[in-house]
Amino acid sequence: MINRKFLVFFFLVLINLLSLSFGARDTLGSTDGIMAFVNEDLITESELNSSKIFPHKSISFLIEKKIQLQTANKMGIGVNPTEISAAMEDIKKENSFFSDKDFEEALLKQGISLEDYKKDLKEQLILLKLINREIKSKITVNDSELEEYYSLNKRFFSGPEEIRIGYIHIPIKKTEPVDIFNQAQNKIRDILASFKKEASFSDIKLNYSGQPEVIVSEDLGFIKKGELLQELDNTVFTLREGEISDVISTPSGFYILKMLERRKEMEALPFTEVKDMIKEMLFQEKSEKRVKEWIYELKSASYIDIKI
Repeated sequence: MINRKFLVFFFLVLINLLSLSFGARDTLGSTDGIMAFVNEDLITESELNSSKIFPHKSISFLIEKKIQLQTANKMGIGVNPTEISAAMEDIKKENSFFSDKDFEEALLKQGISLEDYKKDLKEQLILLKLINREIKSKITVNDSELEEYYSLNKRFFSGPEEIRIGYIHIPIKKTEPVDIFNQAQNKIRDILASFKKEASFSDIKLNYSGQPEVIVSEDLGFIKKGELLQELDNTVFTLREGEISDVISTPSGFYILKMLERRKEMEALPFTEVKDMIKEMLFQEKSEKRVKEWIYELKSASYIDIKI
C-alpha cells in the first residue's frame, strides 16, 4: 500500500515544480503566487492579501486556519445554509442593521462583498463547531478547583471602601494675573471660615448665589479611591465623617471638601454567589490553553512549506 504522506509529498513537489514556471492561477486565469503549502492545500498571495474581514490575517494565521478546516473536513464537520443565515441575522441585529440592503452597503464601504463575508463566516462557524467538539466538550472544572481559586482570590470578590462627599469649588488657574488669583484665594478662605462656623452647603449656595464662580455641590455621591484629582484624593480619604477639609489647591482651582459618609470595604461575596462566575472564567482559561496546545499538535503533524 502506498503511504499517504508520500502521496502528499509527491503532490506538493509536483505543484512546486509547476509553480516555478507558471505560478498558481486563479479561476480567471491570472497568475497568483504561492505563499505556502499546507498538506494538500495551497495558500496563495491573493488569499493572504484579499480578506478585510480579519485584518490581522497573516501567513501564520492562515496556516492554522487551513489546518483546522482540513481537520473539520476529515471529521465531517460542516454548516448548512440555514445556520449561516441564522448567524447573519444575529450579526445584523447586534449591529442594528434593519435591512439586508443596509448590511450589504456597510460591508461594501469596507471593501467586503457579501459573498466573501458569507465565505469567511461559514469558515468561522465550522471552526467553532470543531473547537466545541474537540476541546470544549472535553474541558472540566471541578468544585475543588473553584474553591481553591475563590480562597486565593477573595479580594477580587469584595467591594472597595467608598465615601460620599460634598464640595465647594472656585475654578482658577495659577497662570491668572496675581490680583485675580489672590481674590479667588481670599474668597475660598472666607467660605471655609463660614463653613467651619456651622454654615451649611445651602447657606453657602445662598450667600454666593450671585457669584457663578463659586460652585457648590452638596452631594457628589459615593466615590472610590482614585476617582478624584490626586490632590483631592490624598486628602478626602483621611477625613472623618462630618469633617471639613482645609482649602485644597489644584491645577483647576481651589476646593473645600466635606466627608458626608464612609462605607467601609465590603466583605467578599459568598462562594455560592460567585461560583458560576469562577467556573466560567476557569473554563475559558483552560479552553484557551488547550486550544493553543491542540493547534501546535496539528501543526506538528502537518506538512507545512512556507515560500516567503
